[in-house]
Amino acid sequence: MTWQIASGSNSERYSVYTGLIRQGEADHRQLRLIRLQNGMQVLLIHDVNSPTSAVDLCLSVGSLQDPVRYCSGLAHFCEHMVHEGEEYINSDKYPAGRIGRDKASTIFRETNYESTIDHYALEDKIQRFASFLSRPVFLKNVIFEQVLCVHSEFQNYLLDDGRRISDLDTYLSKSGDPWSAFDVGNWETLTAASMVPPSHGKIDDSAEWIDPLRSKLQEWYSKYYCANRMHLVIIGSHPIDELTSMATKYFSPVTAGTVGPQASATTFDSPWSADEEGTVVLVKTVKELREIEVRWIMPSQTLLYRVKPLDYLTRFLHHQGEGSLYRILHDRGWIDGLSASRFVGDRERGFETYYVAIMVTESGWHAWESVVAALHKYISLVRDTVVKDPEFARAVQQELCSLSELYFRFRETLKPGAEANLLSTNLAKRIPPADLLIGPYVTEAWDAPLVSATLAMLTPCKSRVTLKGRESLKNVELRGTRVASDGAAWSQTPWFKTEHMVLRYAESNWPTYSSDDATAEGLHLSGPNPYVPKDFTVVGGKKDGVEPILAPRKIVETSLAKLWYKLDDRFGESKGSVTFDIKSGDLEDTPRGELFDLILAKLLNDYISEDVGSAAQCFLKCAFYCQSGRLFVTISGFSDKIPVLLGVLIHKVVNFVVTPDSLQLAQDYVRRKLQNGFLASPVDLAEGTLSYLLAEDATASVAEKLDEMDAVNVSTIQNRLSNIIQQVSILGLVHGNFTEKFARNMLQLVQEALRCGNPTSTASEAISTRNYLLPEGCNFADENSALAWVCQIGEKTSAPLRARLILFAAIATSPICDQLRYREALRYTCNIQLVGSTTIAFCVSIQSSTHSPAYLEQRLEACLIEQVRQRLPEMQEHEFERTFKLPRARRLRPQLANVHREANMFWKCISAQDTEFNHDEILAQSIESLKPADVLQFFDEYIDPRSNIRRKLSVHLRSARHAPPVTPSVDMQAFRPTLFPNNTLSKDVPLTQTNV
Repeated sequence: MTWQIASGSNSERYSVYTGLIRQGEADHRQLRLIRLQNGMQVLLIHDVNSPTSAVDLCLSVGSLQDPVRYCSGLAHFCEHMVHEGEEYINSDKYPAGRIGRDKASTIFRETNYESTIDHYALEDKIQRFASFLSRPVFLKNVIFEQVLCVHSEFQNYLLDDGRRISDLDTYLSKSGDPWSAFDVGNWETLTAASMVPPSHGKIDDSAEWIDPLRSKLQEWYSKYYCANRMHLVIIGSHPIDELTSMATKYFSPVTAGTVGPQASATTFDSPWSADEEGTVVLVKTVKELREIEVRWIMPSQTLLYRVKPLDYLTRFLHHQGEGSLYRILHDRGWIDGLSASRFVGDRERGFETYYVAIMVTESGWHAWESVVAALHKYISLVRDTVVKDPEFARAVQQELCSLSELYFRFRETLKPGAEANLLSTNLAKRIPPADLLIGPYVTEAWDAPLVSATLAMLTPCKSRVTLKGRESLKNVELRGTRVASDGAAWSQTPWFKTEHMVLRYAESNWPTYSSDDATAEGLHLSGPNPYVPKDFTVVGGKKDGVEPILAPRKIVETSLAKLWYKLDDRFGESKGSVTFDIKSGDLEDTPRGELFDLILAKLLNDYISEDVGSAAQCFLKCAFYCQSGRLFVTISGFSDKIPVLLGVLIHKVVNFVVTPDSLQLAQDYVRRKLQNGFLASPVDLAEGTLSYLLAEDATASVAEKLDEMDAVNVSTIQNRLSNIIQQVSILGLVHGNFTEKFARNMLQLVQEALRCGNPTSTASEAISTRNYLLPEGCNFADENSALAWVCQIGEKTSAPLRARLILFAAIATSPICDQLRYREALRYTCNIQLVGSTTIAFCVSIQSSTHSPAYLEQRLEACLIEQVRQRLPEMQEHEFERTFKLPRARRLRPQLANVHREANMFWKCISAQDTEFNHDEILAQSIESLKPADVLQFFDEYIDPRSNIRRKLSVHLRSARHAPPVTPSVDMQAFRPTLFPNNTLSKDVPLTQTNV
């Protein structure tokens, strides 16, 4: 490792890494890695093509440093204080510097702060954040607000199965192990340090608990928030020397600290003892999951990145072809999904987790022991190849090496925030600087003894099997004995109250396959992947002095099809994207039709999963679905194998035959998925109701679809598919590394496979769903605890109106966030949502466990008047232009990063029959022409509760706590005419949706 001390003042002196940081062939960014005098590592990235700047700090401190005896959740609470506290330094009530997107997270050994901001505000953001790190304030009123916010977050997780099971998994560690601690925190654990219980079970800002908590927080912060555990990444368009100057100037004052940098593990210290290994855990879930998870605690693989031993096994577990574990169990009707992955652990103790998740059917649930036995049989088969067939094993590893090198060679960088987050985490993992970018992606070596030794640890007696379900757990048997019947003894976790039961197999009694089992004999390992790309010839590419063409052109237009085409003349990559929308004009949207499409989509996706899975391993992305009587397929990635995959998929779909067994599995899957929809979060349910009320052709409700289950049989589903692929119209886009002749050939391939006949309607006659226009002056509330609130603005064909809405939302989001989420501790989302196809609206969703929907709406409307409306007349022209207007206009003129994103942009226009392709530019020009007075006038007319022409609709979803004694049921179909007495529809003038 080569470091050289750079010149500078004593207080801002730093060292710079002078070695090579390996980058991909398509990565033209300028990188510099420095280490400040206080020990902080900083990776600086100059990227002229980045649409925004990003700052990400990864701190090697997390919930495992909590003082668990009296203040669980302190690390999480500190993250909230830092994330919000920096806004109080040298700021007005609503600082102009608060733009872009901020988020933070705390896990076991890491706390992460991510911020995406506009380029001009980068230095301001860095200064503010660094100021809080070096001079934390911890104001008392902020402490009160953030305790409420942490508690609200905890309450939000109580019915989240992922969080509940994660908490259970750590809780079931060996006695006294730090891994078993409660990491989220709530008002009870955070106030425990004061020894002063909140009065009447409630928190108030005058309580005596604030000062003790503040003292404990300051003590903990001073100990752990030290520079030598901080890893910073800054991405911006600024010159690299300017980025260096910002980092050294503002982050050098951060205290080095006394605990020292995170230690690298020298031993394997597992959170499980022998008592936790070899167990079976039954856990009651909120939703009916029906999942088997097999988990092992493994030595940390972080620094084994050149070999990646577990990837060798994962490659086979993800294979879905003949002889694979998935195919054998799926064909027996036992499973409908399987995945495997490494999971976060503790680098200081040298362990991480490897798990296999298996989604089982009803019959698979009864045969869970055989499913687990098959998994171990397959792992043993993979492990044996390393020793018994070294040439085959080496060939498999060579394929992994080639594919990973190919991916990194042509890797497309993530969005700035996500890219900075990934790299700061790599810094924290202590990956050598030369391999900082390449290490997590590329497999470069083969080490048979290492792979063999790693896989040898994946034995039944070292695993934990978790069975996740609800009612289905009653049928679980262990060695022929039902263990979870009525009257069984269940335990609960302390905080999430997750009901569970821990059982144990004797080591000699773990279920195994006998040598004469037909299923075991069917298992074998796959050969070479047929979708590995070979030809990287570029047929287009950017030419010097020639500006790229801004839009595709229509090369086919008949009564049967429309095909759009554009050769890549911007990126010069051997990649492309193909999209086909195949629609029958004879099928109407009914609850029965929607149900049939859901079942058909499941059947077809299962049928093509082998090819889609193999293609995904070669970085071919494929999306396929059946909806509203149409088939949709899009494939993107290396252009070499796209035609091959497209031909295989279309051929399989056309020749698919429904069988009774496959239909039963698909029907059960869809029924369970629909029933779980009743258990969605309150906000999701409220927003779904809102969309249903406004859409002309609303999706059928869950209950309506479930009522049609009796109509499902082999004949009805087969007929549905036949009707879809007959008399179709095709709308397509071929974009990227393809010639025009090749594009026409792909359309011909699809048409010949479908044996296209004369459609009843042409592709150009397809009409997108329209929205109902709310009457002026309406103020409806459907009270069925969450609030979904919408102010409908009008037709989205009006660029001036959309421009005003975009700027208003940008200005209003921060005050609404500050007031309702942080100061009043209400969970919230606030976003622009183009409801349906043809209208624009300003939507706010709020969820609360402490207040009724009526109260939430009252506070929202008061906030609009007291916070947003009062701010608008006071806004200076320079603040309006620099902070809101110019950044939003720039985002409508993005620097396209790759072929796939450009194709997505084109397809949004084509699918909406908006083929002008320049509406974003028109909208950007409209935004640039606006003044603060225009936004004020917009508010007064469309948003202000006192306006006579405001169109507002809200949905109140009441929890049991806030519901009246009898909650009347509402017939939504009957209720809609009261909303729209004149049946007023928006104009059928489609326009592409823009996310700003």
